[in-house]
Parts: sequence; structure tokens; C-alpha cells
Amino acid sequence: MVIFMKRFYIFLICFFVVFDACAEYDVCKQRQCLAVVDAGSSGSRLHIFAYDVGSDDSPININELWSKKIKPGFATVELNQDNINSYLDNLFLGSPENNIPVYFYATAGMRLLSNDKQQLYYQALARWFENQNNWHLIAAKTITGSDEGIYGWLSVNYQLGSLESFTKPLVNVMDIGGASVQVTFPVDNITNIAPNDLKSIDLYGKHINLFAKSFLGLGQTLITQQFINEESCFAEGYKLFNGAYAKGDARTCEREIAKYIVNDYQVNKLVRPALLENTSSWYVIGGAAALVDEKILSFDESKFTSEALLNQGDDKICHKPWQDLTAKYPGNDFLYSYCLYSSYYYALFVEGYGIDKSTPINTLPATQSADWTLGVVLLSH
Repeated sequence: MVIFMKRFYIFLICFFVVFDACAEYDVCKQRQCLAVVDAGSSGSRLHIFAYDVGSDDSPININELWSKKIKPGFATVELNQDNINSYLDNLFLGSPENNIPVYFYATAGMRLLSNDKQQLYYQALARWFENQNNWHLIAAKTITGSDEGIYGWLSVNYQLGSLESFTKPLVNVMDIGGASVQVTFPVDNITNIAPNDLKSIDLYGKHINLFAKSFLGLGQTLITQQFINEESCFAEGYKLFNGAYAKGDARTCEREIAKYIVNDYQVNKLVRPALLENTSSWYVIGGAAALVDEKILSFDESKFTSEALLNQGDDKICHKPWQDLTAKYPGNDFLYSYCLYSSYYYALFVEGYGIDKSTPINTLPATQSADWTLGVVLLSH
């Protein structure tokens, strides 16, 4: 009898585990779903979202069911059909849902290619989808940096509850990518804003005017390459590509990067005039959010200031011997860049955008996705 009960108990466990898995697998039969591919400069990530539709035809109750990231970036795959097929096979392999619409949006990595070469990638991608019965390609394109910024802005404000609410204020959002950066915020006075930097959105009964600006070339990967031999931008004793050894100093590094941001890209002239009347809170997604979450630094409650970030980067990374850092934080592939990053973020936020060095900058909690792809769902209807 005891043996029988044990076996029956095991059967019940297995039954409910399988039942739950099947129930989750059937989500897209009960709700609306779509897949969004973020084809970035360093890799591609497939996101699957489920959502309902509100009375005004706007998506509501959005949640991410699944995501998967593969490397390298789609734009770096050798351009022949077999390689593209293998890449996409790998990206979509293992998905718990299929037979749903797909938006394939490439970002800064693809923007760096000529239009002719981009089209060759999209032709190969379209051929792969033509042979798939369970994925329906709705759109495949290289989105502009401004569009990427707007999607990120929508994602953050949706998760904060600001989009649907008429009492919670909308926030400003910065996005730090590998090849480009985006800054997006609501504006009331649009008189002096260039049409290319302005986007109007109607959602949840609101009409919102957004300033959205992107800078291709100012992403953290490309900034690192630009200053790869700058001695002040890396920890003490780090061997640079030119054979010299770094003498880390975050403030010196910041001044050098600020010159590049202001003189070569004129970020201050292009962003600050639109920001003059804006008093909203700041949020950041992407690289800067990842850095402030690192255990090397000490920030509480998902909040930091540019000044504190520069100071901690200088004290805890730039002026520390590289040998000591690698011994204390083994296996961190990005450790070498953290001195530069703390200087770069300060230069971009303060010298570029004009955010006061003591202004709090927020990050989303770990329980909320900071990915811009959620914004695609919001504008899919």
C-alpha cells in the first residue's frame, strides 16, 4: 500500500508538471502574442510577448513569455544563405511558442553597413522565413536610432505605469548601446525642435510629443575603440594595444571623451535646447544600467548620480592596479572597460546632454525588463 501511494504521488507530480507546461505553451491560443527580434551590434535576442487589447485597441497586460540571445550580431554573419539559415535556426530553436507574428528589427550594427549590403541580409532572411510554416514575418528592417529610443522610452514608461496613468508623470530615458546612444523625453514646446527629432504618439487616450535623438558612433563599444590607447581611461598597469601601460585617472579620461562628444558630435547643441523646459525624472537602460549594478560599485535602490559614478570609477577601478582587479574579479570580460565607462557616462550625461552631475538617475529593478522591444508591442496596433 505504501509503495502504491508513493507511485501515485509521483504520478500526480508528473501530471501537474506536464499540465502546467502545456498550459504555458497554450498561452498564445488564449491571448495575443508576437515575437520581436532585437538584432543588435553584438548579438540578436528573440523576445516573445503575450498581451491583451484594451477598449481603445491599445495593448494591455503585456508580459514577456520567453527570450533567447545568441552571438554574434546578425550584421556580422558571413553573408551567404547557409550561414544565415544556421544563424536563424539557432535563434528560434527552443521557443515554447510559434505560429505567431515576427518583427525583426536591426539596430546600430546594421546601420553601419551600406544600404545595398543591408538589403542582401534581409533578402536572405526573407528566404529563411519563406521556408518556415510556424513563423510569420510581419516586418524586417533596420530601425532608426530615434525609433529605437522611442521604443525604449515606451518600454520604461509602460513598466512604471506612467503611460496608462493620468497622474503619474512621464519620465526621460537614455539608452546606451554598443554602437549608438539614444535620448528620449516628452516636450511641450515643439517650436524650436527639428522635425526629424520630433515624434508624436497617441496611446491610452494621450497625445504625446517626444524629442528623440540618436548618435551613431557614441555607443560604449565604439567609444572604447576610439580611446583604446588613452592611458587615463584604463586601470593602473593595464597593457594598452600600443604596448604602453595605463595610468588610470577618470577625470582626465572624462575630459578627453567630453571633447570628442562635444566637438565631433555637438551633442550639447543638439540636445540641450530641447531639454530646457523638461523637469522629468531620468532613467537609463543598456550599458550604464548594467555597470551600476556591478558588485564593484556601491549604489543602492537602483539610483545613482553622474558625479558619484565618476568618483567610484576613479577610486575603485581607475587607480587600482590591474593585476589586483583581475585577481579580485576573475572571469569578468568587461572589467578592463569600467574605468573608461564611468568617465564616458559622465561626459555624455553631463557635458553632452546637460544633466546636472548631482541629478539622480534611475534604473529599472531587476524584476522588470529594460529592453526596448516591449515598445514594439505598444505600437504594433
